[in-house]
Amino acid sequence: MTAAARPAQTVAVCARVDRNGLIAAECRSLTGGTADEDGIADCDTIDLVARSAYVQKGLHVIAGAGSFDALVAAVAAKEFPADDFRIDLHDPSGRVGRSTQEVATTLADVIPFGPDLRQPRHRFIVAASADRVLFGEVVAETDASYRRHDSKPWTTSSSLDGRFARALVNLVPTARSVLDPCCGAGSIVLEAAALGLEAHGVDWKPAMVGMTRENLAHFGYAATVVQADSRLHHQVADAIVTDLPYGHAIEADEPTIRAILERGAELAPEAVYVARADITLWLRAAGYSEVEVCTVRKRAGFTRWVHVARRTPVP
Repeated sequence: MTAAARPAQTVAVCARVDRNGLIAAECRSLTGGTADEDGIADCDTIDLVARSAYVQKGLHVIAGAGSFDALVAAVAAKEFPADDFRIDLHDPSGRVGRSTQEVATTLADVIPFGPDLRQPRHRFIVAASADRVLFGEVVAETDASYRRHDSKPWTTSSSLDGRFARALVNLVPTARSVLDPCCGAGSIVLEAAALGLEAHGVDWKPAMVGMTRENLAHFGYAATVVQADSRLHHQVADAIVTDLPYGHAIEADEPTIRAILERGAELAPEAVYVARADITLWLRAAGYSEVEVCTVRKRAGFTRWVHVARRTPVP
């Protein structure tokens, strides 16, 4: 059996990774798997897929092959429960060369059970990438609860959308408490609270504090939000997750940002910082010993740099 035909026990299926390094980073953080360019990852666990932003489904793999025709033969040789089934296709690069309907019809001919497209008991996915085609059953799926937060009452021009903010929080999946020292209108605080974490927000502008509190109240979430200078604030947490201030209308000079980073390194052992440029050198100078970086291109001339930073524990 070739490597292409030897599937892992479970795989995660993500949105296509193209131009968005945050997708692969979230997948790795939640599942332990590295997504390929088509968003498919062999993974260690799918237990956290329900909370994900970009990881769409977790599959128990039934068959795998190097081509679709070979996959059909492999599925025909398997015995598995499939009464009232539905088959969908994940093929963002068009490698299979067939429509979802054609794929489903071809496989239905070799599965000795009847389909039910409206209320299926078993949902299967054909997932295609450069060197393999997999057939698996959906056993985990994102609840996409972040979507409702995009209807929050208050936003600003720099507010993160719910999906992006959820993915940032998912980069620190073991954290039980999260601090956003530059919370703005509260996108990150909302996602942390929605996941049942102890959430804390800080902003030096009273108006931003008010917006965050109203947004939390709108969805019935509990969190602590205070007006304070983040360079001096003393709230500790398991992790910091924040979108650092930037732009002409915001006071975001280098000394201010560096002071926020230094304070953050004292308050939490790990952190996620979003910036308009690579600030790895600043993070190391602030006391972080490990820094991983991914980029998200939003439009021409605008790239978000996402830094996951950790400090070495004190013996």
